[in-house]
Amino acid sequence: MAGGFYIDIGAPAGKPTKGQEIFGRAPDFTAANVMLWSDEPMIAIDARTVVLGYLFRKGPPSVRVRERSGVDGDALAAGHGRALITGYWGGYVFVHVTESGAAYVLRDPSGLLPCYIRRSGEATTLAGDITNLVVPGSGQINFEEIGLILASGDARGRNTCLVGVEELIAGECLVVDQGGSRIERWWSPWDHVAPNKMSFDEVTSQLRQTISDCIGSWSSCFPSILLGSSGGLDSSIVAVAAAPRSERLTALTLVSPGVAGDERPYAHAVASSLGIRLRDAPLDLADIDVERAITPHHPWPISPIFKQAVGAVHRRLQSEMPIDAHFSGNGGDGIFCSIRSAVPLLDHLLSEGPRIALGKTVRDISSLTGADIVTVLRHAWSRHRRSGGAHSPRYNQLGLERELLRRIEARGFAHPWLLPPADALPGKTVHVAFLMRAQKSLELYPRRTSPPHVAPLLSQPIAELCLSIPTWHWIADGRDRAAVRTAFSNRLPRTIIERQQKGGPAEFNLSIYRTQRGRLHELIRDGVLAGAGIINTSLLDEPEDISWRGNAREQRILAFAAAESWARQWNSD
Repeated sequence: MAGGFYIDIGAPAGKPTKGQEIFGRAPDFTAANVMLWSDEPMIAIDARTVVLGYLFRKGPPSVRVRERSGVDGDALAAGHGRALITGYWGGYVFVHVTESGAAYVLRDPSGLLPCYIRRSGEATTLAGDITNLVVPGSGQINFEEIGLILASGDARGRNTCLVGVEELIAGECLVVDQGGSRIERWWSPWDHVAPNKMSFDEVTSQLRQTISDCIGSWSSCFPSILLGSSGGLDSSIVAVAAAPRSERLTALTLVSPGVAGDERPYAHAVASSLGIRLRDAPLDLADIDVERAITPHHPWPISPIFKQAVGAVHRRLQSEMPIDAHFSGNGGDGIFCSIRSAVPLLDHLLSEGPRIALGKTVRDISSLTGADIVTVLRHAWSRHRRSGGAHSPRYNQLGLERELLRRIEARGFAHPWLLPPADALPGKTVHVAFLMRAQKSLELYPRRTSPPHVAPLLSQPIAELCLSIPTWHWIADGRDRAAVRTAFSNRLPRTIIERQQKGGPAEFNLSIYRTQRGRLHELIRDGVLAGAGIINTSLLDEPEDISWRGNAREQRILAFAAAESWARQWNSD
């Protein structure tokens, strides 16, 4: 199922456009000085308004909009698309051109349809795939942004790691008119963080209904879905919500070395309880080439090397069975506020004042973290003294040049979501940071050539509801993600609901390092990132360490190698 789009605003008249070259046809939509090509589902609202991607009228029950009759076109045009924010949701980009020729491009709050911008003089272009905006070559890489990404998950802002290319952040609208271009924020997570007054039972009921509605709506869009299933809580919730409305849902669990890498018993428990197909496949070292860019269609080099083996599994399966979309539980930890600190106690105190119920929150934090009550109280006080308990960026200094770190720390937050209002609760600053991280480079593969990846837990109604749930509800009874565990306790096997630890490919990653050590070190030592003053190669000269510290070093080297291979591809002529 092909996808992708390209929007050209203000291109010189009579000059051939990149959109025609990419898609090989005339524009699918034109209005004033705007031309648009799209292989995404497209809803023509009127002669000057179009929606790309997947759009649902807000429920429950939510209803997919396929044609103009499903929306109030007059309201959308009158507000330049603002009515979408309150009455609809999905994974879409909205384009509206006014009678005077001003263009409005809105990216929906879920961020499930990528949208990147290149502004050059009077021309502005947007695309869902970064390779449609930039051609590899010398001078294309923003090395400082690569350093930011390697230093902290909180350091990402609007800029990508390619010069002159920005991300249109979820919920933002690009406006291009006679005065130039500007970006307006039409949706923000901070609009939805006020603690709701529902009881815990009401919260769990609302969660179950909203999640089932959103994921069920997504699953009805694709005839055959491949769901990445680890047997963890998040992917299991996606499975149970998608199964009733999916024509063909197949779960896939990946197997890697070590006990933690084999999650087949958990995945089987979910699949058998729902009566859906389950496939399993091993991750194979033969599919790894450490010198090949993992996801060159991403504008940030954040994909780990082991994803090459995952991609190989997906390609083999695609030759055996139809795959119209990849589903995953990605973003679940962030959406469901998987928090392990004392900030829920601060939130509870600041929201409701001193009261007996605070004692339960203290005990819940103690049970969740394993810290005794005195330690919990001490940590809460220490956190409060530090900026009122608000989230602050953490930097991984390992292997980075000191001067780079100095510049990064001086810069601080760049993403607008990480600039909270003055009255923000500390726990919500953490929750919003989780959400921001979850939206980074969701695409598994280029949409023009591969089935789309849908992370349905990031759907706008789910995000808005979860943001409104007090942080102390998320740790009730000493369980992380407690509210959603309770919401689905009667619909998932007990082993899944009670599961606290999750496996992963850590042993496979170490196998990559140990079998490719020489190539990895050579790649980094002679690389463009070291030459640009990003990586301090003395990390490679440190003696091997069999403790957990050695593990951290090896994982860091793998991350550096992944970034280096991405940078080399984009730096090549």
